[in-house]
Amino acid sequence: MRRSFSQRRWLFSVLLFLAFSCSQPEKAEIIQEQVIPGELPDPTLIEVDGTYYASGSSNAWGPYFPIYESKDLKNWTFVDYVFREKPEWTINSYWAPELFYKNGTFYCYYTARRKDGVSMIGVATTKNIKQGFQDHGVIIEWGEEAIDAFVNQQGEDLYITWKAYGLTKDKPITLLGSKLSKGGLSLEGESFEVLVAEADSWERGGIEGQTIMERDGYLYMLYSGNACCGANCDYQVGVARAKTMEGPWEKFEGNPILVGNENWKCPGHGTAVQSDGEWYYLYHAYPAQGFPNLGRSALLSQVDWDEATGWPKFAANSQVGSAAILATDFTDQFDGNVLKANWRFDVEAGNVEAKIEGGNLILTADSSATPAFLGINPEKANAEFQTQVLGKSDALRSLIFYVTRDNSLGLGVQGDSLKLWKLQGGDFNVLESKAIDAFAGVQLKAKMTDGKMFRFSFSIDGQNWEEIGSELAGDHLAWWSWGIKAGVSATGGEGSFGEFGVRY
Repeated sequence: MRRSFSQRRWLFSVLLFLAFSCSQPEKAEIIQEQVIPGELPDPTLIEVDGTYYASGSSNAWGPYFPIYESKDLKNWTFVDYVFREKPEWTINSYWAPELFYKNGTFYCYYTARRKDGVSMIGVATTKNIKQGFQDHGVIIEWGEEAIDAFVNQQGEDLYITWKAYGLTKDKPITLLGSKLSKGGLSLEGESFEVLVAEADSWERGGIEGQTIMERDGYLYMLYSGNACCGANCDYQVGVARAKTMEGPWEKFEGNPILVGNENWKCPGHGTAVQSDGEWYYLYHAYPAQGFPNLGRSALLSQVDWDEATGWPKFAANSQVGSAAILATDFTDQFDGNVLKANWRFDVEAGNVEAKIEGGNLILTADSSATPAFLGINPEKANAEFQTQVLGKSDALRSLIFYVTRDNSLGLGVQGDSLKLWKLQGGDFNVLESKAIDAFAGVQLKAKMTDGKMFRFSFSIDGQNWEEIGSELAGDHLAWWSWGIKAGVSATGGEGSFGEFGVRY
């Protein structure tokens, strides 16, 4: 049968549509996937003109609040830090930054401890997120502690919520809320109660780390409960909903909705963002490999919805998702004028005097036992680290694994001796010592296994290597809220280092 032109055109259109449809792969559900390498607790996430920006806690490490950007939520590049220098009012505990954007201005609401030791929430702004933020000081001082800000916009109104301690002696940990001024730099009106932790439920360790999604006339608040950190963590995520910010808020009877699995432990404290009509949740969890020494990583999961009840859910509970851990080899030959952004320093140990000179890194420590230390975040539990100690000095210059100024482990050169040492609870002990000719420089190497076990070796010529001591356990390198750093240190004087590298 001969078809008319219009029939042939219609048939061609149908075939073309079917061919095009079949050629388009379905959008894969992101069940659970690490998207930013290394340690990044308490991640915050925003979208501005098609670009996503993320940041996370710095804890006791400077520079403060690293910023990353992405076009697809999965592939991220480092941008800069919110602060290169700590805000004048702060001393430590740089937690839970909350990025927000409005009318050409980026905001960062962040937690830090004031000089009296009380945690408060500050705010900083910038017109260009790649050029640093200007601090505006404390915005929330509340009870014994105020942490974990989240900002939500409803119509023309801005709201901020936060976790509060010490409201009254018999009051449990509570999430509070308040309106923000139009400029976002001060609270406006009376505060109100949002959620209260229930001591006899899965929330017994407290609630925090809230974020809000809007869907079908409801505000859905994802929040985290229980112990966030360390070897005994039991962090999980629940959800509550309300019609308005002022509530009342209804908790889901099926809480918690996100729990740990065989690859990722203690998930929580994240931020939700909508992309192409779908909601995604960027949050942290400990990798099982190297737990808990490596700290918490940033994961992405897609939010699913129960259409019968309207409540959100996560496929990560029933499917393991990706166990892959992101890691990229790193080498610094100290051939520039400034340190690479990977390097971190311990805020609580004081300022680090570091400079690059003639292709070498030079660290200078005072006469005390506190080392001048610079380190990077190990990105994987199994890795090999190497550096070169240059020249001869009475200072102890080490390849070091460091978690606090009182807890570290390293192999160093001092005078004509090679020393394998351990600092635990402030007590320094030399485990092995070996006489060497250190004048021309010594190569130091450390192999880390499962983030816990360490073997050290050295070389005079860079080709022939000799182990020193036996395999050492780094049990004292597990800390409650951050992971170990690997790097170099100088104690009791000046230390000069050549190339530093890590291979995974």
